[in-house]
Amino acid sequence: MSSLQELYDFYLETNPSTGKIRNATNFLIHACQAMDVASPEDIVDEKLEDLPDAIDQYFAENHQKAIHDKGVLAEMIGRYGPRDGWENVYRKLLRDHDENLRQFALQALEFSARKDPAIALPYIEKFKNGKNKLMRRVAALLILRMLCSKQRDFIMEHVLNWAKDDAEFLRIVIDLLQHQAENSLNNLELKLTCQDVLQWLNAHLKNKHS
Repeated sequence: MSSLQELYDFYLETNPSTGKIRNATNFLIHACQAMDVASPEDIVDEKLEDLPDAIDQYFAENHQKAIHDKGVLAEMIGRYGPRDGWENVYRKLLRDHDENLRQFALQALEFSARKDPAIALPYIEKFKNGKNKLMRRVAALLILRMLCSKQRDFIMEHVLNWAKDDAEFLRIVIDLLQHQAENSLNNLELKLTCQDVLQWLNAHLKNKHS
């Protein structure tokens, strides 16, 4: 996955909506213009890391358009996973000056994390202990999604380790699970899964403090 074109091609394979495909296609056009290249195939290697800054400069007169395009990039990376040369680009997006973009970039990991939860762990580890409460909540939401996925057993082991020194973060996860269970009226399977995970977490906390 060494070029922007390859990332885009992978993104299309994940079946995004028509609107998202249009946004991604427009982003490729803007990226080529911003980087002064003929094709997204030319945006490779060290040029990848320059993408967020190039988009900011391209939309210097329109902050919201820059945020929108960087959000599209964040979702594309989130679906593939921050690997194979996309790690530094993704870290830049997580350090962006816009709070909403930072949250969206972290949340975008949900797609790839459901298939490969290990790819999200370094980022969850970073933000679960951070001072930014909103980013902690997004990290907890990622945990919730993985606990309710087929990768549940893998992530449970890490939740148990986190509970030893970060009960506050675990409480955020529990609150989100409770909310999800109470509001999954049209998805019985999800509701039952959340309730099952809640029982497991509460039992663990009870044993820990007994």
